Amino acid sequence: MEQKDLYKILGVAENAGPEEIKKQYRRLAKKYHPDKNRGDKTAEAKFKEISQAADILTDPKKREQYDQMRQYAAGGFGGGGFDPRNFGAGRGGFHWESDAGGFGGFADIFSTIFGDGFGAEAGSGTIPRKGKDIHGSISVTFNEAIGGVKKTISINGPQTCGVCNGTGAEPSSETTTCPDCRGTGQISAAHGAFAINRTCPRCLGRGRIIGKTCSTCGGTGNVKAKRRLAVQVPPGIEHGQQVRLTGQGAPGSGGAPAGDLILTVNVGNDPRFERRGKDIYTALQINLGQALLGGKITVPTLEGKASLKIPPGTAGGTVLRMKNLGVQHNGVHGDQYVTINVAIPKDLTAEEKALVEKLARLRGWDTQH
Repeated sequence: MEQKDLYKILGVAENAGPEEIKKQYRRLAKKYHPDKNRGDKTAEAKFKEISQAADILTDPKKREQYDQMRQYAAGGFGGGGFDPRNFGAGRGGFHWESDAGGFGGFADIFSTIFGDGFGAEAGSGTIPRKGKDIHGSISVTFNEAIGGVKKTISINGPQTCGVCNGTGAEPSSETTTCPDCRGTGQISAAHGAFAINRTCPRCLGRGRIIGKTCSTCGGTGNVKAKRRLAVQVPPGIEHGQQVRLTGQGAPGSGGAPAGDLILTVNVGNDPRFERRGKDIYTALQINLGQALLGGKITVPTLEGKASLKIPPGTAGGTVLRMKNLGVQHNGVHGDQYVTINVAIPKDLTAEEKALVEKLARLRGWDTQH
C-alpha cells in the first residue's frame, strides 16, 4: 500500500503549528474549492484530500496517532505480517486510542493515509465504525459573517434506512450465521507482508446471512435522501473557516455514531470594507480645505455611520484609527482603519489661482520646481 504523507499534501513542515496548518488549509481550500472549479474532478479530489489531511493534523489526538503510525510505518511494520486491530499491542511502545468505539477512529486515520480500500472494508459490518464526514460549503454575505446568521440548507446524502434501521434486512425476515466468517463479519486477506482483515464478501460484514433483503435500501442499510438542516454561522467567522455539524454526516456502522457535516464558509465582499482578521479597512476622500484646516467627516462603519475627526494638515495616505469599530469575535473588538485620500482640484478659476499663489508666497513655497 502506498502511504500518503499528510504534511506533504498540505505543504507544511512536520513541526508546523496548528495555526500554520489551518492557514495553509484555508489557502488550499480556497484554491481547490468545488464552487470555484465546477466540473473539475481533479480539483474536487484534491479538495477532499486536503480536507481529510487537515481534519487529522488539526486534531491533537489524531495527529499524535498519525505521527506514531507514520513513524512505525517508516520502519516497515516489523515482521510477520500486520493486523491493524492488534497494531500497537506490545510493539515497541506504540499506543493508540480512539474516541469512536475502539477500532473506528484508528481505521479513519489508516484509511486516509493508505487509501479508502482498507477503511471502507475493515470498518464495515460487525466492527463499529463512525460514519464518514461529509464536506460541503455555505455562502454568506459580508454582513452575515460579521453578525452571525442562521441559514437553512438542503443536502442530498446517505441516511440510515428507516425501514430496516440499518440492518439491511426486511422487517421480520429470518437470518442465519454466515458460514464463511462464522459470524465475525471479517475474513483474513494476505497482501505480501501484510495480513489485513477484510469484510466478508458473502455477508457484507454483517456476520449474518439475510433471508430477505430490505426492499427500500437494497440491503445496504442506507438510503440516499434529501434533508434540510439549520446551520448557525457564528458571528465574526472568516472566509475559508469551517462550521461542523456533529452527527449530520454519513451513518455509522455496527451501532457507531454518524459522521459530521463540515461546511466551508464562503464570505462575500463589501465594496466599502476590507477585512483583515478582526480589523476593518476603508478609504475616504476629503477636499483640500479639509486636509489643510481639519474638521469632521462621516464614515461608514459596521455599526452604521460615525464621525471621524480630521486633524489640520492631514496628508493624503494618512491612516486614522477608529477604536473598537472593527469585528467583534469572542468578546473582543477589532478596530477600523481609514485611509485618507486628498482630492486636488485641477480646474482653478483665476480668483482661486490667485488665492493659492498668495498662500504660496505667505508660506514661502517654491513653485518653480
